Amino acid sequence: MNPFGQELRKILTQCKTSGVVSYAGRSAYIQLDPDLRARLEFVSLNIAGQYNALKLTILNRTEGAVDVNILRFGDLLGKKKVSNPNFSDGILPHLWDDYGKVDWYVYQPTQADYRLLAGTVDEYLQVFQRQEEAQEHSPQMC
Repeated sequence: MNPFGQELRKILTQCKTSGVVSYAGRSAYIQLDPDLRARLEFVSLNIAGQYNALKLTILNRTEGAVDVNILRFGDLLGKKKVSNPNFSDGILPHLWDDYGKVDWYVYQPTQADYRLLAGTVDEYLQVFQRQEEAQEHSPQMC
């Protein structure tokens, strides 16, 4: 599995959303029901080679894209303080593809960061799950 798939797996193993997960290339696919799939992939929004967001696409097996959402790491995780003196104000987390070597640039996400990403993915995917499945995984309102 390539580094993008490995990072997606770190997020998806903490998700509560049930469904068969398949990895292909730089994407992960989750079967939400017989006709709906979710595709997750890292995307670069402003600088080539710097993957600073997670793109979630809901696909109907026969009709194509249903919805697309982009989760920016800066919005979810914020600017992170690092010990590197070149980034005294902190850094916005992103994966960096340095001529085929893919890794997090300067800041390595913590387990709490992965849990936050997984929780956000879960919230989005619940919108497209069958009602009874979504209720099993969501907190109850008073």
